[in-house]
Amino acid sequence: MKFSPDGTRLAVGTSIGVWLYDVKTGNANALIPKITRQVDKKIKNISGEHHWMANSVSSVNCIAFSPDNRMLAVGEIDNFLVQLWDLETRMEKLTLPSTNPHNTGYAIVFSKDSKTLITPHYFGDIIHWEVSTGNISSFKNTTLSHSSNRLAFTEDSKTFVSGDPQDGKIRLWDAYTGRQLTLFKAKTPFSGISQHEPKPKKGVNVLALSTDSKTVASTHDDNTVRLWDIASSTETVTFSGHTERVNSIVFSPDNKVLVSCSNDETIIFWDVDKEQKITTLTGHDGSVQAVTFSPNGEIIASGSTDGTIRFWDVKTKQEKSIFASGHTTGIISLSFTEDDELLTTVAENGSVEIWELKTRTLLPKPSIEYHDKTLAAALSLDARIFVSHGADTTVRSDGGGTRIYGSPKRETRIYVLPTGVELLSLQENAGSYAFSPDNKLLASYIDDAPNPIGIRTLETATWKELFFISDINPYDAYLLFSPNSMLLASHGIHTKTRVWDVTTQTEITPPEIKGTSGLAFSPDSTTIAIGDLEGIVLWNVTPTGIQKRGRINDKYRGFHNFLIFSPDGRILLDAKESEFRILDTNGKDFGTLSGHTETITTLVFSHDGKTLASGSKDGTILLWDWEKIITKRKSR
Repeated sequence: MKFSPDGTRLAVGTSIGVWLYDVKTGNANALIPKITRQVDKKIKNISGEHHWMANSVSSVNCIAFSPDNRMLAVGEIDNFLVQLWDLETRMEKLTLPSTNPHNTGYAIVFSKDSKTLITPHYFGDIIHWEVSTGNISSFKNTTLSHSSNRLAFTEDSKTFVSGDPQDGKIRLWDAYTGRQLTLFKAKTPFSGISQHEPKPKKGVNVLALSTDSKTVASTHDDNTVRLWDIASSTETVTFSGHTERVNSIVFSPDNKVLVSCSNDETIIFWDVDKEQKITTLTGHDGSVQAVTFSPNGEIIASGSTDGTIRFWDVKTKQEKSIFASGHTTGIISLSFTEDDELLTTVAENGSVEIWELKTRTLLPKPSIEYHDKTLAAALSLDARIFVSHGADTTVRSDGGGTRIYGSPKRETRIYVLPTGVELLSLQENAGSYAFSPDNKLLASYIDDAPNPIGIRTLETATWKELFFISDINPYDAYLLFSPNSMLLASHGIHTKTRVWDVTTQTEITPPEIKGTSGLAFSPDSTTIAIGDLEGIVLWNVTPTGIQKRGRINDKYRGFHNFLIFSPDGRILLDAKESEFRILDTNGKDFGTLSGHTETITTLVFSHDGKTLASGSKDGTILLWDWEKIITKRKSR
């Protein structure tokens, strides 16, 4: 996580890419995705030898702004590919693959004139790249130990320090010649971290350099933070205060303060001159992974596994704001309010968020009691009702202590949104849920032995059972109502697809329909699209039954995740992994849309049909201007 040199942007590296935030407004202006494609560009080292083609599904490991504030370099640990992005156009400028298929890197830095990018690598390579062309201008190999992968550059980019994650040794290197300049000497003995692990823990986790390049800060496996003087190559002080691994350290611009953060959910300010702790900040509800100073030194930004980025006032040592927040797990359900002004989202952990679309702001969270482990969840199509099923640990007092007994109890809870008022709770073992489009019915799989396994449908007006369909295999299956709420379908890759008439509760499934990889009803409820491994079959729904209409062949289709019709019923959106294809019902292909970095789990149109929302396992929700997209695709 880093501020841009002018302090107007904050770049945050995550498992799905780099988010670029506007510091003034708090808005996320762009997501630079991690590389999930093949980079088919070959490169050469300075000897002219051809090297490997990058094949990448990676995670962001390091980021750097160019001093002229025009570019952002993003490093990804697997195969250590580096992307260069133009910050003005927000377009990728270059992708720089590694020169070794087994190489990885842990630091990137621009030269002062922004013309060169320097990348030290795991096996000792130090590569200098011409930013304008992507060519290698210098290639050196050091005697750097293979495990010395903790790195930090001096301000002039001419030297860097490395820390060994095993023996804790810290070295200073010449970034241009690859020559080791010095080996630092420790003063304070390392210690174990518990009675069970008494052996000294020396390994280096993180390194940082003061802006005047006079002092090195290091964190170690014994949870200490240490300062080292570069001139004398010796340790000057050891700070103790964190109780778990220290994940990030940063010097203030004036080098008077060092800030560290840890898995213990705290942030500590250290006085560099007085060699003592100033204060400890608390507020995060998860491990604090990164801290960084704003260029003017007035703000510290911290990022945590609790899904928040917080700003802290350096002068008062108080939290200024929760700068950004969001889901920390994949998205499983989306729903627009009837006026399309709000979008409600549900994550895999059951957390609910409500977004105001006009301002792109997150509203206060509903006061929902979340399960210890969420197993299934769904939203009504008007986003007014939320149902969640999960497991909650039974906790009982036994003598002088608290113990956990038996298997967690399973419960279904139903809430009103946006308030979070609980309507109903049911002790049961349930699976997939589906609301009817008129929001009058809620169907769910029930597996409560010794009772029959089947589909139970409740009336939402009274929450009384309307009907129960037995003889159902509930595993690996999904439920879906037709848009007119007259049909109910059960489908899944390993489950027989079945369709029922809701009014009569009679099954009307043609015998030819088998297991599916995606199912969708057309908006007028007259067509069912059912996917399989080699295409999509279209079925007509008539008063006399369901008849096969035709087939869209695609022998490479495989296991798709989600299938949906466009609002006019003429287009099918077929999601597979991180992208989705656009097809008309005659099979004409209008190409794909991509933007997510992991599997797409849900697609939903706004009620006016103008906006498409997609949710993914990467934890993001993307909004698409459907009218512009389909008009442009059809005009090609």
